Amino acid sequence: MCSDSSSPAIYDLVGLGFGPSNIAVAGAIVERWGSDLKNNESSSKNLLFLEKNTSFQWHPGMLLPGAQMQISFMKDLATLRSPQSPLTFLNYLHSQNRLSAFINRGSTTPSRKEFADYLGWAARYVEQQGVAVHYGQEVVGVDEDSDGLILVTSRNVETGKEHVYKARNLIVSPGGSARIPNVVAPLLREQSVIDRSTVMHSSRYRICRDKLFQSISSPSSPQPLRIAVIGGGQSAAEVAINLRDCLSLIPTGNSPTGHQVDMIIRKGSLKPSDDTPFSNEIFDPEVTETWFGSTQSGRERVKAEYNSTNYSVVNPRTIEQLYEIIYDQKVDSAIAARRQDKSTPSPVINICANSSIISINHNSESNAFSFTIVNSHTREVIESKYDAIVCATGYIRTNWVDLLRQSKQLGKRFGVDSSSRVPVRLVPFAPRIASDVTSITMPELSPTISETSSGLHSPLTPITSSQPATPTVEGNVDQAEQKVYISRQYRLLPLSSASSSGKTADEELKAKIYVQGMEESTHGLSDTLLSVMGPRAGEVVEDLFQDD
Repeated sequence: MCSDSSSPAIYDLVGLGFGPSNIAVAGAIVERWGSDLKNNESSSKNLLFLEKNTSFQWHPGMLLPGAQMQISFMKDLATLRSPQSPLTFLNYLHSQNRLSAFINRGSTTPSRKEFADYLGWAARYVEQQGVAVHYGQEVVGVDEDSDGLILVTSRNVETGKEHVYKARNLIVSPGGSARIPNVVAPLLREQSVIDRSTVMHSSRYRICRDKLFQSISSPSSPQPLRIAVIGGGQSAAEVAINLRDCLSLIPTGNSPTGHQVDMIIRKGSLKPSDDTPFSNEIFDPEVTETWFGSTQSGRERVKAEYNSTNYSVVNPRTIEQLYEIIYDQKVDSAIAARRQDKSTPSPVINICANSSIISINHNSESNAFSFTIVNSHTREVIESKYDAIVCATGYIRTNWVDLLRQSKQLGKRFGVDSSSRVPVRLVPFAPRIASDVTSITMPELSPTISETSSGLHSPLTPITSSQPATPTVEGNVDQAEQKVYISRQYRLLPLSSASSSGKTADEELKAKIYVQGMEESTHGLSDTLLSVMGPRAGEVVEDLFQDD
């Protein structure tokens, strides 16, 4: 392993990740450059984004044939922020000579394949405008330098060489990491499972699908295959349908039974996503302000009420398609029974409802997976064997916490210490939200923030959003969790107590650190989705350059 020995290059902004969130930020900055030129002003132009993938990718594992987006094309990277932006989906269509044809479709939802191509087009556009992107760089560490700026360490995924960059500002947009059920996680540590790709998360499905079928099918000795899909959301349904289509091309030999795909779900049935107009208003950019200003209990109540818009639900069109498939299976079965047809039936999809997986054992000789499943209604225990497992079980978004924990100094600025493993919870910081600041004293405001022509801010007066206050810890926070405070503009707010960072008051952290895509608890259900990506990018950039 080797690393750069020279002094690190200094960037005005380093972005971790180059997915939709940071492309939207880069686009907003590029547009700001153009505006500054017209007004004879100047903005920081020394930008760098670090991306682990060796080229731009967006959910490549789920770019399945026929997969559609679930939202309007107008919820792209820029339209809700600035319809005149060159980064809109309409501008992309125009550049591809498909605008009229798209209109003729009569639908506002593009295919997932087309939207992925749009995002790649936008990534290339901002690069052409002067935004630097280093692909194939996995960020392995961030920390505070002695001058109050941020050191970012990345590792080249191909050579292993490490690079160090210095940032005046940092935006962390890492996306989600695959959530693997505890009952499945040990299997991913078995080398034979890894080599054969017989256990995977849905985010890797299309990438690993061919290798999976090569591992479990034998042209010389064909046998019926059984695959378990764990999960009851949109990804699970799409994977199950695609698996059935692929299995229809694989012979089963002389077996009287066909291939089988089992969707194992805890609920009694697949639930439809609520995409009705009034419910969809929960994703409007304007809701972010209300959500951020609410109490914790208020935010939790609204989240529970609107969970059916996004979590463990399936688009009604996909439900209808899946039900039609299962109904057709019943028709085929009845016809075959009446005719006493001895031919092998087509692959089938089964929905195993009210099912909780108790244990999974892997036989290294047969490579089969033995499931113990209990029915939550009848308490019946069922034993089933499968050849492969696909987990469509969502994502976790804690990468930013891990980076802070691994740092020597930076994490302490926010109360995150490597010696503590308590869960970290983002908390919206605004003095007017009394219920959320009961464990901290009123902020020690700098004169530029607290002094006004009429004197000091009242404790119930909102601090101006462009200059967030710095929270000060009073005593110990709740030992069950560590609170990290965040501004309305997605900026992490360091603690000002010297004991938390080892720094005195005149050694404040100079760099601003923003996070994107992991603030659902503080900024709303839309935060991990595409819905507010454009407006959010505009708010981050406005806050980022407020002192220019």
